Amino acid sequence: MNQVQARKCLVWIGVAAAGLTAIAASAQEHAPLPSGPAPILVTVRETPKPGDEFTHEKLEVEMRAALDAAKAKEYYLGMGGISGSEDIMFLSGYSSLQEMADVHDNDDTIIGDKMDTLEAEHSATLEKTETSIWRLRPDLSNPQPENLGSMRFMDVVHIQVKLGHDSEFSDVIRKSGDVWARTDPNFHYTVYQQIFGKAKDNSFLILIPVKALSDIDRHQSLAEQYLKNMGEVAHKHILGIVSSDYDSVQNNLYVFTPSMSRLPSSWTQNDMSFWHPQPPNATPAKKPNTAAPATTSAPSR
Repeated sequence: MNQVQARKCLVWIGVAAAGLTAIAASAQEHAPLPSGPAPILVTVRETPKPGDEFTHEKLEVEMRAALDAAKAKEYYLGMGGISGSEDIMFLSGYSSLQEMADVHDNDDTIIGDKMDTLEAEHSATLEKTETSIWRLRPDLSNPQPENLGSMRFMDVVHIQVKLGHDSEFSDVIRKSGDVWARTDPNFHYTVYQQIFGKAKDNSFLILIPVKALSDIDRHQSLAEQYLKNMGEVAHKHILGIVSSDYDSVQNNLYVFTPSMSRLPSSWTQNDMSFWHPQPPNATPAKKPNTAAPATTSAPSR
């Protein structure tokens, strides 16, 4: 399974009752959405070659159309980077690693030849790509209860922790999460730990779905109250752990990109104008006036 195929063989992704959630797909319709974050998350970061951005997006649209036509079981969320490098991130979720392989095998059987051609063209537009597989840490998460289809942005925090210092990281997340729960009950996040990928240390991913940027403004405005609720001693303890046990922290904002996403209709039906926008030239043409021309007569006196 190559990196492009890894992104494309997606069973489910999203938020149902609590965070990024499974969508069990069938040939015709989808089974009821189970609650809870996805146990396995696959992230693929793609950086298009300069000048090939339009071609890359066009191929993404063609690949989605091919999957739709074949009634494939693959779903994915595409997001464009606002901060950091101008890359594209795709998220996909699975109940297990075995399910990931099973879905790939199923879709490869029904659409493999068509996708092979598109994937070859797609790969030619990329400067680099990186695939990682993550396992959910439910003990550290406070997932978003709303459907991901109603969100518009994703705050992605990538933390690299020194080898052997997982317990220190967990301690920080639990303590800060408890304080945020008291300070801002609307602050939700899901934590994943990398099980396969490029990093040489222990990597963690924190996903924070955001409906509007004003929500981030509101959350950040509570920083002073958060520190007050945390207490000076506890705050210094956390800063000490971050300083001594973390290798790096990257925090970047992504915007959802409908043209590069494939989500089930149950997610998008309440906001079709966003997830399935009509092109500018798709406005229905006015019907010609076929009525008989009006006759004129001299005004009566």
